[in-house]
Amino acid sequence: MRRWFGRQTMLLLIVAYGGTALAQSDRSTGKYFLVLLRRPSSSPQLSKENADRLQEEHMENIRKMYAEHKLVIAGPFIDDTSLRGIFVLRADAIAQAQEWANSDPAIKAGRLAAEIRGPWLIETAAIHQPANPEGMDKYTFVLLKSVDRWNPGSPTFMTLMNGHSAFLKKMTDDGSVAVAGDFPFDDANSLRGAAIFRVGEQQADKILGQDPTVKAGLLKPEIHPWITGKGVLAPGMPMQ
Repeated sequence: MRRWFGRQTMLLLIVAYGGTALAQSDRSTGKYFLVLLRRPSSSPQLSKENADRLQEEHMENIRKMYAEHKLVIAGPFIDDTSLRGIFVLRADAIAQAQEWANSDPAIKAGRLAAEIRGPWLIETAAIHQPANPEGMDKYTFVLLKSVDRWNPGSPTFMTLMNGHSAFLKKMTDDGSVAVAGDFPFDDANSLRGAAIFRVGEQQADKILGQDPTVKAGLLKPEIHPWITGKGVLAPGMPMQ
């Protein structure tokens, strides 16, 4: 199976969202953690029968985590890179999020690997329970990574970061961004933030060129087309 977490997942995600009663008021308190699901270079080869079985087990685990109020967003990337999809988990700590992610059958089988980042400092109100969970919307998922000029000790650093936060808020208010947030500055990883744009890749790239931290060379965007169930976030773009 060449693409894991792909077209079959799109169809099954509709079922996952449709079969889940995830009322906002029922969610436990916690922090958001972004789980990047990657395809390892050592991913084992499976027969079609075994791959289909593992895919269904993977989707059953998604439905289970929704029902248990652990998982609030899920969806696949639709470009052909090692990144296959994401989970957004609501947990008390990163270790708990890692434990939940590692429970996925596809991760246990070595078909996917989970990278946990967080807490992801996003607005709770940006995530919704779909009123009529049918179909998928397309978005542009942006990973914001630090580059050479990232220096929290610089006298201009906080000014630029405050400008970055104000810029993303304006883009959210203007309707270009569905949800965006940073990760803690003290995280040793280069991933400093992530944003889900409601517009296409080219337009998102153009908009990001006006971000003060991108203009100053602190952050570099990594852009991917991505989908999730309708109604989970503010509307994206229709699937072709």
